[in-house]
Amino acid sequence: MTSGSGTMEHTADLGLWVQADSLEELFAGAPASLAELMVKGPRDGQLAWLPVSFQGVDHAELLVQLLSEVVYLWDAEGLLTVAAKISELTPGTLEARLGVIPADYQKHRPNEAVKAVTYHQASVEPMGSCWRAQVILDL
Repeated sequence: MTSGSGTMEHTADLGLWVQADSLEELFAGAPASLAELMVKGPRDGQLAWLPVSFQGVDHAELLVQLLSEVVYLWDAEGLLTVAAKISELTPGTLEARLGVIPADYQKHRPNEAVKAVTYHQASVEPMGSCWRAQVILDL
C-alpha cells in the first residue's frame, strides 16, 4: 500500500504531503489528511455531501483549490471534512463531493490553525507506481 500523508518543515509555514496509488485516490484522500492536521477529535456525526467544482491550469492548482475549500468549510461554515469522492478529474477540471460533519467544539479540538493553502511549491506528480502531492500551508 502506498497511500499516506505527513508534514514537512518549511520556513514560517508547514508543508503537507499526500501519497496514493492513483491520482483519484490522492485527490480523495488529501481533504481528510488536511482536516486531520487542522482538527483533532472523532469523525462521527451527521454526514452530508457537498458538491464542489473547480477549474485550473493543472492538477496542482486543482488540489490547492480543493484543500482551500476544506479550510473555508471549517473556518466559515463550521463543517469538518471527513471524506471526498471524485467524480471527474482532468488536468483542468475537478468535480467532487466533500463529506462533512458539523463541528462539535466539545469534541473537536484545534490542532494546526491553517489560514490558507498556498500555490508556493504546490505539486502533484507521479512517483514510481504512485502519485505524490505537496502543498505549503500558511499558519
